[in-house]
Amino acid sequence: MRKLLLIGTMGALLALLVSACGGSSGGGGAISVAKEGESKTTANAACEEEPVAGGSLVYSRQLETVTLNPREIKNGNGDIFAQEMIFNGIVRNDPNGSDKVVPGLAEKWDISKDGLTYTFHLRPGLKYSDGSPLTAEDIAWNLEQFADPEVNISLAGVAQGMESVKATNDTTVVVKLEHPVAAFLYNLSIFPAFIVDKAKLESEGAAYWKHPVGTGPFIVKEFATGSHITFEKNPYYFEKGKPYLQTMRWNFVTNSNTRVLALKSGEAQMADGIPFTQVTSLQSEPNLGIEEVELPQAVILIANNRVKALGDVHVRRALSLALNREQLNETVFRGTGTVPNSVLMNFELDASDQEVAPFEFNLEKAKEEMAASKFPKGFSVKLQYPAGSDYFKQMSLLIQSELKEIGVEVKLEELESAAVAEKWFEGEFEMTFPFVGTSSDVPVPDEYAAFYALPAAELDGFKSYWTNKEAEGLVEKFISSTNEAGRKAEWKKIQELFNEEMPSLNVMDFPLINGHQSNICGTEANGLGVDQLQETWIAEKSS
Repeated sequence: MRKLLLIGTMGALLALLVSACGGSSGGGGAISVAKEGESKTTANAACEEEPVAGGSLVYSRQLETVTLNPREIKNGNGDIFAQEMIFNGIVRNDPNGSDKVVPGLAEKWDISKDGLTYTFHLRPGLKYSDGSPLTAEDIAWNLEQFADPEVNISLAGVAQGMESVKATNDTTVVVKLEHPVAAFLYNLSIFPAFIVDKAKLESEGAAYWKHPVGTGPFIVKEFATGSHITFEKNPYYFEKGKPYLQTMRWNFVTNSNTRVLALKSGEAQMADGIPFTQVTSLQSEPNLGIEEVELPQAVILIANNRVKALGDVHVRRALSLALNREQLNETVFRGTGTVPNSVLMNFELDASDQEVAPFEFNLEKAKEEMAASKFPKGFSVKLQYPAGSDYFKQMSLLIQSELKEIGVEVKLEELESAAVAEKWFEGEFEMTFPFVGTSSDVPVPDEYAAFYALPAAELDGFKSYWTNKEAEGLVEKFISSTNEAGRKAEWKKIQELFNEEMPSLNVMDFPLINGHQSNICGTEANGLGVDQLQETWIAEKSS
């Protein structure tokens, strides 16, 4: 969700943010989650053999797919992750989980010394999933659509800085920028830049999105709104031999316990959003594997700086110092979380814990900050949180108890998740957990730095209503800098400034937790939490 000219509609933004890599319910006690291959319960020895093609898989998914139009997202990752199966961009995030951008439909590219011209060289013989050829002209047209805010209403600002696109021959596309954009390749890897079939879209209109033709690893076989989506292998996928699966069905199952039951019974071979409370018991199941999916994701507590008390920087620092994050991690996240050292979610450019210390729990310092504020005797504040998640209720109750120690009376208000998000967007809150999990579309901090610091992002400091001229200047420079070493140093300054100002509170960085039958191999996700199901295959079950 990047921007410098953010988004076309409130509904689209809410759908993107509400569902973005959402978390799961949790409870008390500490656990250690085994990752893929770390124990006999998480891997089958047969997965060490060569992949086998064929077979069908059922995946129990927590978020429904509502639309397959990547430029008009309606249900966050429910839509985005399905689109990742059908489409490709000219570049993509590394399937192996690094923070790098790697070739997609373009096999290589050149960047001019001034950072203003990108020349993409396409793979030879590219075809859509119906066997028709994909041309450089198709790519150029798609990138023009991507750059048009009236078409790309999902993330109009992803294309910020683009000046022109041209297919210079059958296999070359040249993009010119108005000014350097440090995250430009990352921007091109995101769903609004996916390549769709121009001819079929223009001839079929809205009907195209029910059975879209793309270049991804799978084809849509059936799309039953509210129930499931079924994919089958794309025989023209550019990675020869992949995907391995012949067919794959995603069942939309919002209830986490129902997903777990489907996984345990074998009704589903994969399930996402495993509750923290059930990880330990599932690890003891001999035929199941549990994986942590690390990605830039955090539980963010937004403090409305327009509320007089919360507009006081000493108060915001006191709130953070009063949070016992280690206890929250043990009690709520079962040890899977990480105490952050940044207001934002964890990014590759973040300074290390040795350079910038994680947020501390220190009641004495918290009381000193309160004493230095305009509200030394404390105040009362409302905290909104989303219903339907035991872990949010438990976390909110713990925070209520902890903030009472510094004279802050927290009144809890539980609302449906969509209502919480809408009130956040409209600024109708004092403190809020607007989303189950707040995550990034890219592994670099440009997107969220702009959300918080740049007025041009039109998001009012990510709805914290925080403004800071120094941060604005630093972020403007940062997002235009193409010197990687320089960007890391610049980001450290921004990270420290954000931490000093505390426009909102990062309560915890935390992973997604997914499960699978132990004979399902190649279940890894990329560095943004997207399943790489073109790599998935089915092995013989252990005897």
